[in-house]
Amino acid sequence: MTETNENPNSKYDVVIVGSGFSGIVAAGILAHHQLNILLVDENIHIGGQLLRKIPDQLGDYSSYHPDYVKKIGFRFVENVKQKKITIMNRTCVVGIYPNNRLMLESERKDILDVSCDILLFATGARERYLPFKGWTLPGVYSTGMVQVLMKSSGVLPARKILIGGSGLFLFSVGYEVLKNRGKVLAVLEQTGMIDKTKMLPVLIHQLSKLSEGAKYLSKLFFSFVPVKYRRKIIEARGTGALEEVVVGKVDSRGKLLEGSEKIYKTEALAVGYGFVPNIEGPQLAGCELEFSSAKGGWIVNVNDNLETSVENILAAGEITGVGGALKSINEGKIAAVTILRKFEKIDETAYQRQLKKLIKERKHHMRFVHYFNSLYHIPQHAILDVQDDTIVCRCEDITMGDIKKGIASGYDTPMALKSGMRLSMGNCQGRTCGPMVYDILRAVTGQESGETGLFHARPPLKPVSIEALSEFKESQEEKKR
Repeated sequence: MTETNENPNSKYDVVIVGSGFSGIVAAGILAHHQLNILLVDENIHIGGQLLRKIPDQLGDYSSYHPDYVKKIGFRFVENVKQKKITIMNRTCVVGIYPNNRLMLESERKDILDVSCDILLFATGARERYLPFKGWTLPGVYSTGMVQVLMKSSGVLPARKILIGGSGLFLFSVGYEVLKNRGKVLAVLEQTGMIDKTKMLPVLIHQLSKLSEGAKYLSKLFFSFVPVKYRRKIIEARGTGALEEVVVGKVDSRGKLLEGSEKIYKTEALAVGYGFVPNIEGPQLAGCELEFSSAKGGWIVNVNDNLETSVENILAAGEITGVGGALKSINEGKIAAVTILRKFEKIDETAYQRQLKKLIKERKHHMRFVHYFNSLYHIPQHAILDVQDDTIVCRCEDITMGDIKKGIASGYDTPMALKSGMRLSMGNCQGRTCGPMVYDILRAVTGQESGETGLFHARPPLKPVSIEALSEFKESQEEKKR
């Protein structure tokens, strides 16, 4: 196995972008059949966000006990480490070009040009946000950031933490804060308790999720943590840093009930509203996308084999529908057997037998995807209640009021807003504000995001240094001489 980023090949059988569950499952299976694999990921370690692990040198905080799904994930990681696979950590995709050519930036300094016969996108998802006044204050964290701090560094952002937003991830973060000897002031969930009963029929095929949720809730219950439903974060306040959070009750439509406000004194707020797929890579590659609120937003359109609309490009995991680790494992297997058949590493009979079983399993996961995302979508009223002076695009300091004025002036698509007011033109390139803009456009115009479109994807997909590009250009010119 190659774990360093030094002297990679320029041509591979398969390049896998993303080393979460789908990526590592597919990589392990493909490498077992002696295919030449390149696994690319931006993180320091493979395994994605879910498989982050506290380093042993952190002493008492290193007592990490993974649940059932994470144990499976770590076994996949160890399996990949035993295979002959080229792994490039701390590497991002800068550009994607015809014939499966990719431009990569490694270690934030080296530009590399690689190509492959088959390209598999397994780029996962990122956190979704609902802006509120004061959400840019120091002390306001995403739920994912709080988890990263605990898992990667054994650090709590504060001893007392308030958790709010929407989704099952809130309870996972609350559980881990308690396990790391922090105090959770409350977990504030925007959806209602009764709404979650709709998920019970599909959880028959998701028993690990059921047991995991029960573990989180029992830990919160026996730690005397208040869990409040139909609660919404209205405002974060403080002079220079977070000091208090204003919370209010909402009705079943997500509309704030006037006079229901309550103030929590806290130094840290962890907030999140679920996840949205990272579709920028497939979008740049020309893959057909579709908008489905029941699948988590903009996703990559795939067939039963997980093939995209572009020949020899596949997509697996959260980018085909946000549904968790078990779905990603299943799709990693489907992608692998599809690729093996393309390389004639398995015969048609074995391929059809395995594929039939995996597709049947995937249908159960997709049922969960639809129920889960339908339950935890952000209601229209919750978006329209965002105050006009609330910053939406943090990079360019563009407020909700600015966006509303832009829409009223005829800038009623993401690209029109981008051209007219520099929305999403900062360092994050719309990764934070983009999904919020789609939600705002849908709420204000009454159109679905599929009708208003989305931001274009162009190289470089991530910020890249001019020095690295210059050195790459010089090396290419030398090769031509």
